[in-house]
Amino acid sequence: MTTNPLEPTPDDTESTDDASTWMLDLVAAVDHLRRGLRPGLTVWDAIEEAVRTGEPDWNDADPLRSALDDLVGRATDPVSLELQAAIRRWVLAAADRYNDGHHWPHPTSRRGFPPPVLDPATIVHDQRKQ
Repeated sequence: MTTNPLEPTPDDTESTDDASTWMLDLVAAVDHLRRGLRPGLTVWDAIEEAVRTGEPDWNDADPLRSALDDLVGRATDPVSLELQAAIRRWVLAAADRYNDGHHWPHPTSRRGFPPPVLDPATIVHDQRKQ
């Protein structure tokens, strides 16, 4: 029987010290996949896939909210650890499936150094209000 790499296992343990690494790996995987095999994939899609149990509900208007609500409802550990474990499993499963098991190369910087100073007047906080 094939195991689902996104399902938790009894030996899953997490250290919150690793959170930034797994988040950066998630961003790197999405950055890579959206350029080829999975056009249109977003970080939010990846988090929803990581947290979701079962098949996607294509009629769900807000699948990320539903997946996170489900995670909070079933969590037996702190939600931050459960979320991190789900992201770790997604990153590793995606690397195995799409990148021959290799870690994802981190994206190249899209800004020079030193990075530009952010101008608060140009930041769009809620794109729905445009």
